Amino acid sequence: MRKVLVVLGLVALLPVHAQVPADPVVVRARAIIETLTLPSMHGRGYVNAGDSLAAEYIAAQFRAVGLQPYKDSWFEPFHFKVNSFPGAMDVALDGKALKPGIDFLVDPVSGSAKGRYDVVNLTLDDLLTPERKAMTMGVITGRAIAFAQPETDDPDTLALCRQLERELMYYGPVLKRARGKLTWSVANEALPNPLIELVPEVWHDSLAVLDINVEHKLIARYQTRNVWGFAKGKSSKRLLVVTAHYDHLGRMGRDTYFPGANDNASGVSMLINLAAHFAKNKAPYDVLFIAFAGEEAGLQGSEWCAVDRPMDLGSIRMLINLDLLGTGDDGIMVVNATKEEALYNELVEMNEETGRLVAVKKRGPACNSDHCPFVKRGVPGVFIYTLGGITAYHDVLDRAETLPLTDYKDVYLTLVDLIGTLK
Repeated sequence: MRKVLVVLGLVALLPVHAQVPADPVVVRARAIIETLTLPSMHGRGYVNAGDSLAAEYIAAQFRAVGLQPYKDSWFEPFHFKVNSFPGAMDVALDGKALKPGIDFLVDPVSGSAKGRYDVVNLTLDDLLTPERKAMTMGVITGRAIAFAQPETDDPDTLALCRQLERELMYYGPVLKRARGKLTWSVANEALPNPLIELVPEVWHDSLAVLDINVEHKLIARYQTRNVWGFAKGKSSKRLLVVTAHYDHLGRMGRDTYFPGANDNASGVSMLINLAAHFAKNKAPYDVLFIAFAGEEAGLQGSEWCAVDRPMDLGSIRMLINLDLLGTGDDGIMVVNATKEEALYNELVEMNEETGRLVAVKKRGPACNSDHCPFVKRGVPGVFIYTLGGITAYHDVLDRAETLPLTDYKDVYLTLVDLIGTLK
């Protein structure tokens, strides 16, 4: 008994660690990212109106955190042409069924094909001279083509191979080996046949039989919407614009979708968190928050907005575009920092004082996200994204449950300070 009492006494003397409450900013971010990446959102793309479902959700979030409609609406509607894959997505090689998104991708410009095809195995040499090319095209008619391409980083050779791929797609389904991991995108056109990109594990140089059933749908006028909300600032002389795209790649067939957690549910969550702050704490100027559609299809939503001009572009003090904000192990990157040097220097000085971020790095101008259509028209703007961490990108592995949000809160606090002190 004495021993038991001694042990109990020692236990009583141990320090009690109270559970640290979860940060509300990160909790909100997690909830938003998890919702936007649900299978019921269909990858926020062009099958089952996934992007429209996401737009309604974001508008409801803007309303809930206290934003006001802009131009008497939460939406800016527009349309564009897009290729989609709403139906069958079945591929088998030499009798072995392949898993979409894991073993293969269809190229975004793919058309439809159904049936069994004998495979012709080609190399670049079979297509280099006019005589060889003419003979080859006669042989491949009615068959599938396995196009073995040289392993090179030479841009001219890669461009030639891409051109030949497109030519071959007029004759039949085309197979190619992936360079690195499978990475998908969106296209605004469709060619007559599919191009199937295979992981190296299922590719070999003597493929014999392709069984395929791939369905595409080219939509000439896909209707979609930018989502926006307005927060009154201390002054209406200038306008601050904070943006993030909410669309992703959607579905590749009925059963495979691309969640897009880091790209860019993370940026949308930051947009909503910042909206919640500045709806209650006035920024130096009025703030317009915009969630763009169609970014993955070629900056469609931001380009439409920049041309439509619902606001005076000359009144914009700064546009801050947010994308890929789910990591942060290696700090943040500021695109267009060499042009917006004063803002970049302010960020660096701010971070030196707070020590929040591992690094604040800079790049020059790049037309790689939704800041670009505005910057091209003379609007001051930057694009900020996080560095390091997971490598999932434009694939089926960019999921909410594996997104670390490593330095999310510190990026949030940095952006609150930056926007809150812009003069």
